Amino acid sequence: MNNYMKYIVFLAPIAVALGCASLPDAQTTRELSEKMVAGSYPGMPEALTRRAVQDRAQQICSKIGGAKLTQEEAAEVVKLSRESIQYPASGKLAGDWKIGARLAFAGQGGRIVGGKVEKAKENGALCSNCHALAPGEFNVGNIGPSLTGYGALRGNSEAVAKVTYERIYNAWAYAPCANMPRLGAGGHLTPEQITHVVAYLIDPQSPVNRK
Repeated sequence: MNNYMKYIVFLAPIAVALGCASLPDAQTTRELSEKMVAGSYPGMPEALTRRAVQDRAQQICSKIGGAKLTQEEAAEVVKLSRESIQYPASGKLAGDWKIGARLAFAGQGGRIVGGKVEKAKENGALCSNCHALAPGEFNVGNIGPSLTGYGALRGNSEAVAKVTYERIYNAWAYAPCANMPRLGAGGHLTPEQITHVVAYLIDPQSPVNRK
């Protein structure tokens, strides 16, 4: 018997055993996976380990096997996402566009350095990582749609400010399981910071809306 045949004979019982073994259901698979992930951070600070714990909306959006969302699941994600949205205490949804301009290109914050969350005065929004913003900017992303002329096209009414604020706070309230980070719901940006980003997008004086 040559080496190739010996290899086949050796693998045959394993293949039969695997074929007969029953695969765990989705819930068991999820629990095993979460346990494995949690065990990968022994002794790590809570600020790091909590990132491995999914909320209900994330669990729905992480369906095993790439299965599509049902209408009921999509509706639940939207409901949970809308419930997560918190508005600024001032009630004003559009802040200072100049502060928003800085936030839109700032990428600091939220990183783990030496086992601790990076100490930063405030996190950045880093909108430019995925979107085109002010005309003429070349250091911008193209993963998301262009936001150039956002306010010029939509106006700067309270209704527009509200929709923009909510989309930044938790995009899943409008597009279940979208790739856009849940910047407010995830605690990366404060409500006040989000108002400044809103202003950067809708204020007529913002570079975003000037040719």
